[in-house]
Amino acid sequence: MDRPRGLLLTAWIMVALKIVGCLRLFYAPHHAQLTHPPAHLHVVTTTFVSVVNIIVFVCIFYYAQGRNWARIAILLISVLSVWSLVEFRHVDAMGQVILLAWALLGVFFLYWLNTGSVRAFFKRGTTSSQGL
Repeated sequence: MDRPRGLLLTAWIMVALKIVGCLRLFYAPHHAQLTHPPAHLHVVTTTFVSVVNIIVFVCIFYYAQGRNWARIAILLISVLSVWSLVEFRHVDAMGQVILLAWALLGVFFLYWLNTGSVRAFFKRGTTSSQGL
């Protein structure tokens, strides 16, 4: 079965949004009213965020390859992206743009990844591999 139109485009959009989000966190302005956490928490947080980012990029890679588990993971992330609009008023302008972009992409994914042709593409290899 042929790859659905827009699959690679949506994968690259997710990569771009993830990179922009990471750069926003890296270059976030210092908040003078907040106290600095202890140094060991910075290491723990940086390690955790790095591991999560690696998992996200692996998931996007396998989504572009057409793996059904990655489609399901993207659907779950889409629900979380739409739900994250709750904090829309509590982030700066750049954060609002990124949050809105992820939420719009999430709404699109919730529809598009559940259409018959796209779902069939992702499930194309499941029946033949079950007999192994």
